[in-house]
Amino acid sequence: MAMPPRSPWERLTPPRRVAWRLLILVALAGAGLFALLSLVPPVAWSDSQSIDVARFGLVGLVLLVSAAASRQRLVTMGAGLAAWCAIALVLVAAYGYRFELGALWSRVEGELLPSRARETGSGEVSFARAADQHFRIDALVEGQPVRFLLDTGASGVILTRQDAARIGYPPDRLSFTQIFETANGRTRGAPIRLKQIAIGPLVFSDVPASVNEGELGESLLGMRLLEQLSSIEIRNDRLVIRR
Repeated sequence: MAMPPRSPWERLTPPRRVAWRLLILVALAGAGLFALLSLVPPVAWSDSQSIDVARFGLVGLVLLVSAAASRQRLVTMGAGLAAWCAIALVLVAAYGYRFELGALWSRVEGELLPSRARETGSGEVSFARAADQHFRIDALVEGQPVRFLLDTGASGVILTRQDAARIGYPPDRLSFTQIFETANGRTRGAPIRLKQIAIGPLVFSDVPASVNEGELGESLLGMRLLEQLSSIEIRNDRLVIRR
């Protein structure tokens, strides 16, 4: 049975094969180094940078010799090296644009989670309008998360019985002495005082509130708290508030 013709690489003795592979790799590395020197000329290097270049050069030479002596095909090694270089470039680019990417992620997060506070700078906090055209605000009440519906028609902060119980005000310990006139009729409320409400970086202390006795669907954030803000603005389907 006739043997298939050998490739030019197979006809070379191992030492000569290593020498040729090393020559090719050195040529490729030299081309890359030339491109680097064109972008950053040596005259712009400091003494410490020159030492680093020499150190990395020695490491690179060792790697080239090791690659030349390897039995792996140059094409396979080149593909792997290109993949690692691409990964390195992506990581460097991500680090260089970390602030812009952070702002982009904050915007995307605001659209996906419209009720979560997004700081926009200068003491402003914004919220995206929900699909039902209302604004909802995630806050920490006595350290517990509570989602409020922004309601300019409400007189103050009104909690559902469920939210009130989570933050330490169970209905059986409350006195429902207030009378509220709502669109669904008359209902009663229990007055309480909240030590703290935090909306993102905005913190409100000693806030008067009420616990609704009826089946209120959501806790409400009304005018009594809103009046403590220096500005409330709706722009481009976003609620922007400032303390």
